[in-house]
Amino acid sequence: MLPAQARLTLRKLYWLSRGWLYAGSKVYCPICEGSFRTFLPFGSERRAQALCPQCHTVERHRLLWLFLQEKVKIRERSLEVLHMAPEPMLQTRLKSLLNLRYRSADLTSPVAMDHVDIQALPYSDNTFDLILCSHVLAHVPDDQKALQELRRVLKSDGQLLLQARLHPHAHTLEKTEAITPQQRLQAYGQADRYRNYGQDFGKRVAAQGFAVEAVEYALSRSPEEQARLGLGKGELIFVATPQVHEAK
Repeated sequence: MLPAQARLTLRKLYWLSRGWLYAGSKVYCPICEGSFRTFLPFGSERRAQALCPQCHTVERHRLLWLFLQEKVKIRERSLEVLHMAPEPMLQTRLKSLLNLRYRSADLTSPVAMDHVDIQALPYSDNTFDLILCSHVLAHVPDDQKALQELRRVLKSDGQLLLQARLHPHAHTLEKTEAITPQQRLQAYGQADRYRNYGQDFGKRVAAQGFAVEAVEYALSRSPEEQARLGLGKGELIFVATPQVHEAK
């Protein structure tokens, strides 16, 4: 019965208090900067060493935060940033950086600053230097239209950072007959999914006017450091930049 923002505040307080129960020095979360004796299992498949007990972030969040700090230089540059479907702790960290002009957006999230449809963004062309879009596109009815909108509002020299759950099959699975939530649950394993991406995800992004580089950033660390930071294995960050076509 509590408002969504109040529920989120209570959850954060719970996470903070729970972090004390796991105090230690074996693992370290670069987002909340807490040290713990272990990360917690998480996900329907119960991934070991996945969830930070204090800030509730998982492998892909920690990996993205490191990439933002070390490669994007997020603390040093003056950037217009759009964060789609913002993860609460990442939003907190990014909003605290005074060098950023930060907006977050989602269709329904109570923590998002703007409530918008990614398929029809209200922002002007060439607005953002950096757009973050993690595990969003599989939940959008028309991901091609969403990518076109993201490209439209991204500056010509900007970067779109994408993350997605990739299945081992070569091609993305989309069933046009999966219309209802129950049908999508049966087809994709989640009622709010519209497709299961395959190994062709980067090509699908490139087809909408981007040059795409898939970066397995965890490999910038030793195996021991990967384990200490809880970065997981096989997680990719797709760095997409607008493809400029010269006039003939």
